Amino acid sequence: MKNFRVLALAALLPLVACGGPAKTAKAPPPFYCPQVAVLEQAQTLTLFLPNRADVAARLTTAQITGVSGSCVLQKKKNAVLVTVNTAFLADNGPANNSAPLTLPWFAAITSGDTIIQKTDYTLNMAFNGNVSTVGGTAKPIKVEMPNTPATADSEILVGFEQTPDQLAYAAAHPNAAP
Repeated sequence: MKNFRVLALAALLPLVACGGPAKTAKAPPPFYCPQVAVLEQAQTLTLFLPNRADVAARLTTAQITGVSGSCVLQKKKNAVLVTVNTAFLADNGPANNSAPLTLPWFAAITSGDTIIQKTDYTLNMAFNGNVSTVGGTAKPIKVEMPNTPATADSEILVGFEQTPDQLAYAAAHPNAAP
């Protein structure tokens, strides 16, 4: 039985060699994709009733729990289509009484410390039944960028749109979470 296998392999070798010279594949064009991330300072948002910042006046603490990006090369346009998916979590604060919430958030294209473009969005979240925490995902964002080395050095950052007071509260309460 062992000799048969050796003979069978030896018989196939000439057939493999008949394929002719190996064809060299054309190298794919360079592909540049930006980094997608959450802006750490804007990852958590705490909303209160107007003109109050005490525990009893808290409407919600919300957090961006995840962001992902995928890139597709558009050869004819020499562009990259970036799809950004963002996930959120929010709690039903003592002052909210299970009312629906509208969370303001943004996506910004940056290069270094420079904001190239920023777009504001909102996400509506509802507390159905007696739930205390609700999760959700925003509609995917699609961004077309040129397929150049500068795109690889760019970032698409997402975060909550916040007032200076909200940013100060978030900085003072780094462990706040829904």
